[in-house]
Amino acid sequence: MRKAWILSLCLTPAFAGPALAQGTPQKRIVIEVGSPDFKPYPIAVTAVRELGTGGPKVADQITEALRFDFDVMQMFKLLDPKSYLADPSKEGMTAPSIKFSDWSSVGADGLVKATSQVQGNTVKTEFRFFEVGSGKEQLKKSYEGPAEQARKFAHKFANEVVLFLTSQKGPFVSQIVAVKKTKTGRELTVMDMDGKNRKAVTENGSINLLPSWARNGRDVLFTSYIRHNPNVYSISLSGGAPKLLSGERGLNTGAVMSPDGSKVALTLSRDGNSEIYVMNADGTGLRRLTDEWAIDTSPTWSPDGKQIAFVSSRWGDPHIFVMGADGSAPKRLTDRGNYNQTPDWSPRGDLIAFTARDERAMFDIFTVNPQTKEIRRLTQGAGNNEEPSFSPDGSLVAFTSTREGVQQLWVMAADGSHPHRLTKAGGYSTPAWGPFGE
Repeated sequence: MRKAWILSLCLTPAFAGPALAQGTPQKRIVIEVGSPDFKPYPIAVTAVRELGTGGPKVADQITEALRFDFDVMQMFKLLDPKSYLADPSKEGMTAPSIKFSDWSSVGADGLVKATSQVQGNTVKTEFRFFEVGSGKEQLKKSYEGPAEQARKFAHKFANEVVLFLTSQKGPFVSQIVAVKKTKTGRELTVMDMDGKNRKAVTENGSINLLPSWARNGRDVLFTSYIRHNPNVYSISLSGGAPKLLSGERGLNTGAVMSPDGSKVALTLSRDGNSEIYVMNADGTGLRRLTDEWAIDTSPTWSPDGKQIAFVSSRWGDPHIFVMGADGSAPKRLTDRGNYNQTPDWSPRGDLIAFTARDERAMFDIFTVNPQTKEIRRLTQGAGNNEEPSFSPDGSLVAFTSTREGVQQLWVMAADGSHPHRLTKAGGYSTPAWGPFGE
């Protein structure tokens, strides 16, 4: 049965420790965000209990990661620890030792508890998820590995909770790549979806722009001036020299891979005007899709690979258009505003997020339904908000914002709620959310 399969998922070998007995699910609780009767699921996450000595920092990191995950999603309502009636430090880790009435009294429907134990550079963790109403343990998972992976274990378990409650994969082990301004130029940086564990992808001292992900989740496509001309390259996150994919005369930029990984759409100005082209993933088989007097740029694929949304000024101001993946039947999607750009198509297929300039000359993030053309505003009155990128499950959006002064990376739910800052230093731009991680 599917419920049993969810609770017996194999751990990734690199992090797996001895398997602990798995809890037996009593029933599946299905939450459907957007349904008429949807209400956020109230959940309590207690501080991770440290077993032994030497690991309070690790326990704190796990607690922080868990609470971030459950606080950033629209489907959850994370309860304030200050409201807890129970004392988690005195309460046990198993259902018989928990007074569930105390958790019910503060409004919790779900309860997450965890322990960690550090030995040398190894951490052993155990996570449990309880349904408060029934007093039943629904999930129990253990992970073991290097201490620097502690946050990842928390993200993996949060994914398990999302899968149990919704039957959908969670986004918490995915990564985001973005551009970081440096003293010598602009470099690519990759980080976990909560902004932690940042790592340089390029360190070439040049200008590196507009990253996007290969479907394997191991390579990044980007535009760079390392050979002076803006060319498109790919680079492995594990290191090594970048590989040239497109070095046509003029502009080579905005490369994005098709959902099946076989094609790359990009913008070229080889013929004097910026147009949308498509080529094979290895850079061969270049073919032009648009042929207009105006600028066509910023392609983004539909999840089924049958359409491409893009920005065009063919009707005067830049607006969002959509066409077949072969360039056929282009049509305009946005008919409001006078400056719409940076589209990103949701993996769910129902929305395209984009940046628009409003009547106050401020930039904010909107979505448009590609079928109905309905437009919704996600941000307003909080600085400039730009460059949206959907999480692999479509539930979250990464973006840049100046709401706290300097431009930083933020993430929010796909309806514009639950905003969380990912970075502390400024100078970040063009985030691109990667595929599901392991």
